[in-house]
Amino acid sequence: MGSGFPFTQTLGFYEKYDFANGTGTDLVTSNGNVGIIYDKLNGGRLPYYHRMDLTLKREFVLSVNSILDVNIGVTNAYNRENIFYFDRVNYDRVNQLPFMPSAGMSLSF
Repeated sequence: MGSGFPFTQTLGFYEKYDFANGTGTDLVTSNGNVGIIYDKLNGGRLPYYHRMDLTLKREFVLSVNSILDVNIGVTNAYNRENIFYFDRVNYDRVNQLPFMPSAGMSLSF
């Protein structure tokens, strides 16, 4: 469990021109990029998040000089949707890791 990440809140958007052609830039028919007007740096906080990760590990001694480690695990065991960040231009929420099983082996000799 943890507190949410800090973020800078959006106050508004504007059409941003780069004036690459200097005074020859046509403001009437051309489209600019999306510019963002920000509030105080890191003035907001995302919601708190929590997840449960589970791992089982077993060690097998094969010989005096050989050890086999086997593990299985799952990240975010109850598949909670924890926000990672918000894409302010596309107005889209991006979440952290979903339910994600894993398995692995390691042989030491």
